[in-house]
Amino acid sequence: MKKVSWSIKAQKELNEVYDYWNHHNKSNVYSEKILDETFRIINLVRSQSYIGEESKIKKIRRVLILENFSLFYKVRNDEIKVLSFFDNRRDPGNLKID
Repeated sequence: MKKVSWSIKAQKELNEVYDYWNHHNKSNVYSEKILDETFRIINLVRSQSYIGEESKIKKIRRVLILENFSLFYKVRNDEIKVLSFFDNRRDPGNLKID
């Protein structure tokens, strides 16, 4: 299985989503569901690196998390690099992937 690393940006985005839904729902149930599904999908990507659809940006791949979130990643030799965790309800013009 490939090693997974997260960019600082992707970590920040995931934390912001987690905190937002904790505050919005006044409960961590949905936030924990997001985390659980994110890590389930990451484990799939670790073993099947190319399951995500290839985007038009620099051979970056995307997988959906609970239909509302996109996890963007790049496959490098023996590593999966998570580049962004994007809430699909946001303006796509705000999506910046380095």
